[in-house]
Amino acid sequence: MGAKSTQTEVPKNLVVQQITIKQATRGTQDIDGWKTAITQFKSITNPNRVKFYDLIEDIVTDGQIEATWGKRQDQVLNKYLTFKRDGVEDPEINKLLNSSSMRWLIRDLHNAIAYGYTLIYVNSIYLNEEEEQYIIDYNLIPRKHVHPEVGWECISKEQTSATLDFLYKMPPISPYMIWAGDPYDMGLIMKAAQYVIYKRGDFGDWAQFAEMFGAPLRQAFYDGYDDKTRIVLENAMEAMASCSYIVAPKGTDIKFLDAVKGTAGDLYKTLYDACNDEISKTILGNTLTTDPGNNGSRALGEVHAGGENAKNESDQRFILSILNGKLKSILKLFGFNVTGGEIEYVSAGKDWTLLKTKWEVWSGIRQQTPISDDQIYEEFDIRKPDNYEELKALMDLGLNSIATPVKDPLNPPAPKPKNFVNKVIDFFV
Repeated sequence: MGAKSTQTEVPKNLVVQQITIKQATRGTQDIDGWKTAITQFKSITNPNRVKFYDLIEDIVTDGQIEATWGKRQDQVLNKYLTFKRDGVEDPEINKLLNSSSMRWLIRDLHNAIAYGYTLIYVNSIYLNEEEEQYIIDYNLIPRKHVHPEVGWECISKEQTSATLDFLYKMPPISPYMIWAGDPYDMGLIMKAAQYVIYKRGDFGDWAQFAEMFGAPLRQAFYDGYDDKTRIVLENAMEAMASCSYIVAPKGTDIKFLDAVKGTAGDLYKTLYDACNDEISKTILGNTLTTDPGNNGSRALGEVHAGGENAKNESDQRFILSILNGKLKSILKLFGFNVTGGEIEYVSAGKDWTLLKTKWEVWSGIRQQTPISDDQIYEEFDIRKPDNYEELKALMDLGLNSIATPVKDPLNPPAPKPKNFVNKVIDFFV
């Protein structure tokens, strides 16, 4: 068995129950407020994160933020985890690693990249007998109360002032704490916030522009001394629609000056799209994987996707470093036998285009310098056959290297044995 099947009792909500949690203050966001929030966040004498995280909580309601960060986070959440010891999986621990509560825990840990430093207190880990699923009971410590800077490393009961109420890296609570991220990092959302603020202002002006100039101006004329007709016309114009209108006496000389010509309204859309592009580049490192626009050629899109894949791989390594560090020590506290094992992601399905390119690179390297077969098996996730030595000897009778020999019509080479390695070689040649 990888773990105990009963709940282990520890002090529950030791920290969270003693924190005074207050609702976020919402208001109109502007660039000056954004700068002030950053200044208070970085204060050395009295670091205060309240204004900063109030602003962030409002910023994340933006659709482009939701789309881009959600896309990046899905690459971490939608992968299965496995625990292996000496190459053998532990089904009981795997059940925990792929439970719904573990998914939420990984989500909160991964949010350290977007929101900044993350602190989690694990209350208990137990098996729900009825649902046959492991439950990780934990609390995400509100970031407004956390001061991870050197010299502080504390949780404050009140969000408005930095006080050393709980030293989370010291006993008795430190064994149950998980921390992630850099203490001074404000996260990707902070960098993208300025573009959300500009975009909102632009969008409001754009809406006002559409209201003023998007609908035609209506005109109605009446006899100059007929007030009854004038009142009837005004009421009719008011009831018809929200478009602008003029009610004037007959003979009145009215001139209309064009406020916009051609595509002047596209200026708003240009700024709007530019802000969305900057948000995408900030969070994903590219724009073409979310919006190809007018320049979304396939080749360029693949280049952008490659950069995005690098960020996804970095995120996964970030999560694994935490799971194989602090989380494993907590699992031991709750009876899980994780000694000598590692948590890793289950290999995804094969990308044959990528494998073909990789094989060409490795084949070129092997022609210049020796590479062990074990490296090949590991790199391409191929199972090494049990009778490897026998098959290798047979291969050496026909080939001295992976490189294809020069064909001699008078002395053709001996046929290659039909084994799995040769099938892979033939597939890519």
